[in-house]
Amino acid sequence: MTADLKVFLFLSLILPVLSCSPGSAKKGGEILLPRAGKVHEHISCNANTLLTSALYLPSACSNHFNATTVRRRFPVILAFDPMGDGSLPVKRFSSLAEKYGFILIGSNDSKNMQTPEESEAVVQAMFEEIENRLPIDTLAIYLMGFSGGSRVSTANAMYRPVVKGVIGCGAGFPSVVQPPKYKFDYFGIVGLGDFNLTEMVALDKTLNQMQFSHFILEFDGIHAWPRQAEIEKAWNWHIFNAMKEGRIKKSDSLISSFSSSMTADYDSLVKLGRLLYARQNLAYRISCLDGLSDTGPLKSRLASLEASAEYKGAMKKFNEVLEKEQKEQQMLMEALYSKDLKWWKARIEKYRDNKNARLSPEDTLMNHRLLAFLGLFCYSNANALMKQNNLEQTQLVIGVYSIVEPENPEPWYMMAVISGRNNDTIKTLDYLRKACDNGFKNKSRAQSQPEFEIIRNSTVYFDLLNKMK
Repeated sequence: MTADLKVFLFLSLILPVLSCSPGSAKKGGEILLPRAGKVHEHISCNANTLLTSALYLPSACSNHFNATTVRRRFPVILAFDPMGDGSLPVKRFSSLAEKYGFILIGSNDSKNMQTPEESEAVVQAMFEEIENRLPIDTLAIYLMGFSGGSRVSTANAMYRPVVKGVIGCGAGFPSVVQPPKYKFDYFGIVGLGDFNLTEMVALDKTLNQMQFSHFILEFDGIHAWPRQAEIEKAWNWHIFNAMKEGRIKKSDSLISSFSSSMTADYDSLVKLGRLLYARQNLAYRISCLDGLSDTGPLKSRLASLEASAEYKGAMKKFNEVLEKEQKEQQMLMEALYSKDLKWWKARIEKYRDNKNARLSPEDTLMNHRLLAFLGLFCYSNANALMKQNNLEQTQLVIGVYSIVEPENPEPWYMMAVISGRNNDTIKTLDYLRKACDNGFKNKSRAQSQPEFEIIRNSTVYFDLLNKMK
């Protein structure tokens, strides 16, 4: 994983406020909360009404809150999506929040490409909101994010001692010079088809050296928010850690049901010959239960599995593929400005040729990761070049980007912006139309794009805006 991709990614987005603030003050300092058991997609921040969050309060949460009154308080998870869609994780994981009694709040303003100052303003407002206007357990504040949002979560946990743990999905820590000021429990999740897999594997070793309480979970998936099953494993891991630290009461019933479920999963994985996942199952159980129950038998079984020839062969193949992938990534980065589009078409077609009989399942996953890596690398470079107003090289990079992700509207949108800078009305409208044909829907972005000033009075532009949201 290169330093270029370990950047602290964010971008601000102003969304319309469609609902009330998290709480309206009443007499005696009592706050009326939004209805529990329901996802609220746009709740305005009390300190800054231009900022909004998605919110889910578990059904057991009262709709009246008074900070000076002793009432039931709930653990809270702050979620960060790289595209500023706070409702995505809140909707997806609200059933888990209900099951485990968590407050779940997702930022609608935290996005990739924000400056550190913009990011800090958004996160600080969220902390002020949960600490002053929601019935949270201040000993159980967790952060969760995907991709750039994962880096946001870890970056804030490093310097906020109130954060007890992080769930980082699809990306590790941000690139920083200074070591973390505070340690926290870290649970990482990464798909085997995720281009950040090598980064997360390396992070596991780094956190071991730093003596962080952590676990890295791999699953059958790509660079996207994980499924409920993976997030539930992360929540269980944090809950067991809270039991070990005495922050919550030990639950023998939860430990028993957890152990039974994981044992059934292990037996199934061994039967299917998926030994790397079987090994992960044992390691995960040990990480969860060590200090809460006798893990001696699990450790013996893990040692026996790791000593088997079958497991060693599978691990050897896995490491060989990761090493090959790192070399391939380096080659692609060096080729971005030195190879023509003909070369790129051939190379990308090679990665897409997953029907090749000579490819193993591991090679197929590697090719998927390389395509995803290349798409993000092109996107990041194109954005940087556009800021420098280097239009010639930007067009070259966008050309590669459009080959890697032919159905992505972003390359066409970028070309529309470049054409606007060149005062070419026809091409600006043409490229913007192609972006819309490929699924571009962000009306507020198009309306605020300064390069589109030359097409503001065009009926075609007006018609395109009407197709957006």
